[in-house]
Amino acid sequence: MIIGYVQKYFNCYDCNREGLLSAYNPKVTFSLCLNMSSQCTNRSFRFEDAYYRDNRNLKRLSGRESYHDEKRSKLLHHGKIDTVNLITKLPPTEHDPASFRLDSCYFSTNMIAFSLTGVFKEGKSTDKVRPLRSFYRSFVCVPDPEIQMTIINDQYVISNITGYQYKKYFQQNRRPNDSAQASSEPSTSSNNVVDEQTRMIKQFSTESKLNLEWSKYCLDHAQWNYEQAAKIFMEYKDSIPKEAFLV
Repeated sequence: MIIGYVQKYFNCYDCNREGLLSAYNPKVTFSLCLNMSSQCTNRSFRFEDAYYRDNRNLKRLSGRESYHDEKRSKLLHHGKIDTVNLITKLPPTEHDPASFRLDSCYFSTNMIAFSLTGVFKEGKSTDKVRPLRSFYRSFVCVPDPEIQMTIINDQYVISNITGYQYKKYFQQNRRPNDSAQASSEPSTSSNNVVDEQTRMIKQFSTESKLNLEWSKYCLDHAQWNYEQAAKIFMEYKDSIPKEAFLV
């Protein structure tokens, strides 16, 4: 039941978030949190302003205690209209169902609680760069006579992907046709491709002042089209973190 519910929820979340109005209980409480200091983050990629405005990461609050209390309360969204109104303002997403991991399930006659982790691509399908994000959702649901159950508590945590997630969901799935083609070619050809990519990474790093890891990341996104990678770099240069550049 939960698996089917999750699939329908995220299909709707990616395609028609207004349609999620019926998925939420009238008394729902929703919160959004950005985890920007994870020790296992693979690489930082700037979050959209829409995330920061409603970020309820309590570690990021500063100032007087009364301000903390006011901010904590303000960043909690109550009711399904307020909740759906918020999530429709967040950047477009494309979740990868293969990455979903269901955990911490609790069942009773009056409540179902479960958590879910996974990854999603951020941005429209036409965007040149679509950051890969990691997410954690904690849902508490109550029975509903019409649609089986509704969400009465939703805690949403977003962070940059881990190194493991990058290798599994980005590198391995980036160009499956290219991988299949490479496996059928002689090993000498594969070595030539690796040598050429290494040369491109070093050259891109020299010209852009990015470190080798981020240079490879840009070229990966551009499918190893050097001119396209340069255009993407110039367009998104201001959003790249300082630690990505050579000292």
